[in-house]
Amino acid sequence: MGDQGLIARRRIALVAAIVVALLLGAGAALGADAAPLGSDETASGVAFDGPVETAAADPRVGETGGGPNSDAAADLDSHTIFVRHTLSLTDDPGAVRVATSVQIPSRVTELRVVLPDTTDAGIETDGFERADDTSRSGSVWVWDGATSDASLSYEMNANVTGERTDGYRFVGTDDWALVPTPGPLVSEWGYVGGTPVARDLQVETDGQGVASESMAYLWPYEEHVREAEGQRFRLIVPEAAEMASSPESVFATFEESAARLRAGARDDEVFAVAAPTDGVSWGPGGLARGAASLWVRDTRSTESVDDAWAHEYVHTRQAYYAESDARWVVEATAEYYAALFGLDRGAVDFESFRSQLERGGRDPHASAVLADPASWSDDTDYRKGALVAGEIDRQIRLASGGEASLMTVFRALNDSPDPITSRAFLDAVESAAAAGGDEAAAGTVRETAERLTTTDAATDGWRREDHVEAFGTLPTLVEYRLVPPAESGVRATGEYRNKTISTPGNEARLVRGERLNLAVDVSNAGGAAGSYEVRLSVDGEAVETKSGSVGPDAEERVWVGPTFADTGSYDVRVAGETLDVEVLEPANVYVLGATASRDVASVGESIVVTATVMSDAEIPASSDVEFQVNGESIGTESVRADGEATVEREVTLNETGQVTVTVVGPAGRASTTVTVEGAGATEGDGPIGSGNHGVEVPGFGATSAVAALLAVVWLLGYRRER
Repeated sequence: MGDQGLIARRRIALVAAIVVALLLGAGAALGADAAPLGSDETASGVAFDGPVETAAADPRVGETGGGPNSDAAADLDSHTIFVRHTLSLTDDPGAVRVATSVQIPSRVTELRVVLPDTTDAGIETDGFERADDTSRSGSVWVWDGATSDASLSYEMNANVTGERTDGYRFVGTDDWALVPTPGPLVSEWGYVGGTPVARDLQVETDGQGVASESMAYLWPYEEHVREAEGQRFRLIVPEAAEMASSPESVFATFEESAARLRAGARDDEVFAVAAPTDGVSWGPGGLARGAASLWVRDTRSTESVDDAWAHEYVHTRQAYYAESDARWVVEATAEYYAALFGLDRGAVDFESFRSQLERGGRDPHASAVLADPASWSDDTDYRKGALVAGEIDRQIRLASGGEASLMTVFRALNDSPDPITSRAFLDAVESAAAAGGDEAAAGTVRETAERLTTTDAATDGWRREDHVEAFGTLPTLVEYRLVPPAESGVRATGEYRNKTISTPGNEARLVRGERLNLAVDVSNAGGAAGSYEVRLSVDGEAVETKSGSVGPDAEERVWVGPTFADTGSYDVRVAGETLDVEVLEPANVYVLGATASRDVASVGESIVVTATVMSDAEIPASSDVEFQVNGESIGTESVRADGEATVEREVTLNETGQVTVTVVGPAGRASTTVTVEGAGATEGDGPIGSGNHGVEVPGFGATSAVAALLAVVWLLGYRRER
């Protein structure tokens, strides 16, 4: 029994060892597809060749998990220099304290600031050093290159006198100050990177006061707001002011002027101050500064033929710069339209209107030459200029049969990218007069305009019946409006895309070969049908013109646009507005991910690998992506992407085992794995990389293990029976 017991125990141990081995073999076969701990394979089956990438590598995602990138949010905008002025009163009535902060992004390498009109008080700085530069009007300060939040604190002269008239243009009193703002100050800067670095200006007051980008009032005030004709009007009435006209009357003047002035784009906001006159010797009756800021003496009435509120508003709509021989046009048109608008709205009668203009036909103005400022008396451009502007307006209306007016000339001047000269003005007059088709009449109008502006010839005002003949019919009032991207008015088309694009800061970015399509709404608010001409220029050269006719109270949409064959920066001008266009080579393709059409295949079979890609910039992308099998290149595919896109390639599997297919782009890479088995293998149901494929170990699978286990059990039972 001892030997037999020993033999039995050995047999039992042997059987137990066999059973354990069989069970372990079956378990290994069932789990053959599971990735070992610490491998480069992720739960989704995407393997990374080299260092493991996180979701932050995707340019659309700020941090792993898809949340916002707190570091990027805290970083300063890398494309903008932020300049902020804070103005406050000082103990010196003739000075205003200015605290200027300059936030400088890391891409900026150098920067200079010019302080044009400071007092003798000390200048305190942080991050700036004074430069020995006498070429500028004012002191020059150079950034130290390290301080991201730099600052300057100084006193600015509040009292500014005029060159042409006695009295103040801006002033600081014992109680309050109406002053110009310092402007952006940053005159020069350098930066790295392809995207331009812009300036952003903000102006505010410390204490009671209010400011626009161009002027500020410091002391208590009331603000009145009205929205009309697509503009927001802000009327600032200081506590120290006593207005001759009510805010409602001022708003009515602004609305009427805005409705009549159909000559280019309107500013979104107009900032107007009723300047207190008590104790102040002002020079002009009003003043416009910057794009859309103005002040008018509080004693000036809107019910007068020389309405300063209308006059200064006209200045806000003048978008051109005049050379000396055409400088008279600036004040002449503002003075003339202020009188004409007052007549049209019934604020003044015809005799008052006529008398106002006829002042320009008397000396000392009558003998002056408008194109020669040296011949003027103090306000010749106001007096004789207004009379001549009115006569030219009347002549254009008669010659064109009411299809054009001086407003047509105004619009042409606004549309010009170049400074206005006397010749340019006369060309615009002749073109407007020819709108009715009478070339001879247009030539006569030009001759009259040339005589009245380039010689000392004078003219008289016109009679009531002459006015009715020329002005009785509302002239054609054709207006052009560049349709914004929000209304699908700016599109990029070509081989990459055909869609609306945004134009932040009036800037558009295209890829070489694309066309920029711009929509222009042409409307006619006049009483007669009129012709239109939409002209588009690139860098000052006309590249496309579309013309037609638009009926009274009608509107048409016209599409124009250039195609850019070369990279570079371009100024595109249409409908009185300019777009800065940057044309670039296509961006690089960024590979986001890769998937296979099958996760298990037999050797010799083919699968389709699909890569998801996108542009790594805010423009379309075009480049090749490389497909690799287990690190070996098998070819490339070309792909274009505007947003996300996919590219496919058929891959033949020539060896068994785990095969990694990697897609490599100029930016980013992604992989997918496929299990390749001998011929006749079946496809599993689980996802790539999971452990649920049921893959067999060649020669000894799960079925074999179970059969062997049953054989052992039978053998034990057989031995016992014996």
